[in-house]
Amino acid sequence: MPSNSASSPVMGWLGALAKTMPRTARWLLIFSFAVNALLLVAPLYMLQVYDSVLTSGSYDTLIWLTVIAVFLLGIYGAAEAGRRRLAGIAGARLESEFGTRAFARFESELEETAALPRDLSNASRLAGPFSSGTILAFVDLPFVPLFTVVLFMIHPVLGGLGLLGGLGVFALAVVAEKSNRAPSQNANAIQAQASRFAEGLARQRSAIIAMGLVDRARSLWSDLRQAGEADAVQASRKESFFTAASRSSRQVLQIVILCAGAALALSQQVSPGSIVAASIVLSRALAPIDLIVGSWRSILQARGAWDDTAERLGHLGPKGEFTPLPCPMAVVKFDRASASIPGADTALIRPFTAEVVGGMMIALTGANGSGKTTLLQTISGAWPIDGGTISLGGRSIHNWPHSDRGRHIGYVPQGIELLPATIGQNIARLSNAPPEAMITAAKEAGAHDLILALPDGYETRVGPGGVHLSAGQRQSIGLARALFGSPVLLLLDEPTSNLDDKAAARSIAAITARVAQGGIAFVATHDPRLLTHASHVFELADGAVTARIVERAQPSVSHIRKGAVA
Repeated sequence: MPSNSASSPVMGWLGALAKTMPRTARWLLIFSFAVNALLLVAPLYMLQVYDSVLTSGSYDTLIWLTVIAVFLLGIYGAAEAGRRRLAGIAGARLESEFGTRAFARFESELEETAALPRDLSNASRLAGPFSSGTILAFVDLPFVPLFTVVLFMIHPVLGGLGLLGGLGVFALAVVAEKSNRAPSQNANAIQAQASRFAEGLARQRSAIIAMGLVDRARSLWSDLRQAGEADAVQASRKESFFTAASRSSRQVLQIVILCAGAALALSQQVSPGSIVAASIVLSRALAPIDLIVGSWRSILQARGAWDDTAERLGHLGPKGEFTPLPCPMAVVKFDRASASIPGADTALIRPFTAEVVGGMMIALTGANGSGKTTLLQTISGAWPIDGGTISLGGRSIHNWPHSDRGRHIGYVPQGIELLPATIGQNIARLSNAPPEAMITAAKEAGAHDLILALPDGYETRVGPGGVHLSAGQRQSIGLARALFGSPVLLLLDEPTSNLDDKAAARSIAAITARVAQGGIAFVATHDPRLLTHASHVFELADGAVTARIVERAQPSVSHIRKGAVA
């Protein structure tokens, strides 16, 4: 997909848009040709009424002219409605396409995960000129010469005045674009920064209030807003000036055309009807330019969104097709696997080789920062592997499509957050699974009773505007989500850290029951209650992974080699 730099002209942006939707662009031009051609009906009708009907006094001529004009204007109305509907559909498709690309980037590029809200906002801005109809003014621009030709046909003087006036208004539009570009971009960038800062405050509300940081946070947010306020005011002032100048120039031009037409009529060079017709034609010729000048802010926002989005998302094609695989064998193999925090220069966990089979619960132990969470994130496929391979049932986890692989993995992160949906939808992983399946998973995790105690049970909404859940409640529901669908591999990061003894006992029982059924569980924990149920321990220290068997456990884990040699 083509991309534009920030300095590319608006027409270059429109050309790039047209290349992404060639069929839509073609039909928009066809509809617009019909609309602009039929807009000549009114001035031609006025010419005939003034020059033929009034001089001949024929009622029949007047009636038939009126019938034909009304019929043609009905076709105009249908064509105008059609192209506006087409523009709206194009905007929705554009937003959907870039939204899909944004989620593909969110899935495939870990370092850009936080950019998802910005990408989706850009997709919405791209659709704005289409849904509002502003884009149609640009589609009408190629037809401005048509109306200029009509003015020349009425009289060369009128055509010359229309041409000069149109060029003047167009030059005003170009000056408006250049003068508004920099302040608008700066204001938008600073406003986005302030918005991201506010989102960060919302996520840390308790800590901010507890430590009395609200006033300082508000002050910093205010400083960010004020930094962009000057640019926003400047952009608004210039937009208002150029909009007023454009509309004023248009009115002046119409007065000049009327004056010139009257002078020509007095000298018997044109008919009286030509005066009104010329005014209508000039008004239609300048209308697209006038609309564009008045909509520069939204146009610049859309073009800025394109500049930002097309460059980063243009290379992402649609997801490839894949054949869903049956449930894999419960075998996880590490072949000289190493892991690191994305973006780090050195591996946090050095290469090691191991094989883990069904019926084993592996406890990951080690000091804070030793790499337990990093290893779980890497096994899950959420983080790229630093070196070597990790496979599940003989298939490389990192070369396995996420939507297929995820059906066989249950994951409970350390800081669990539920999606803004119902509890049932969260447990069912946003699928349309029957209620029995989510209830079964909740009962396994020991979360069924606490869910029933909520206002709407499984239909209780969580997230913004929903019910607030404690960390322990979220953890129990998160375990139910991990157990949903009977995954063969469980990855659990401190799954009992927020649970009381009773709730922890239920969660541990659920985990051990799944392992006893032939599943595999990797559990990062410092909880001795979990450690006593582990069959094996992977101890992480100084980048090395050391395996040991809990003495009472069966079966044994294969030999683990430290270093890079297999």
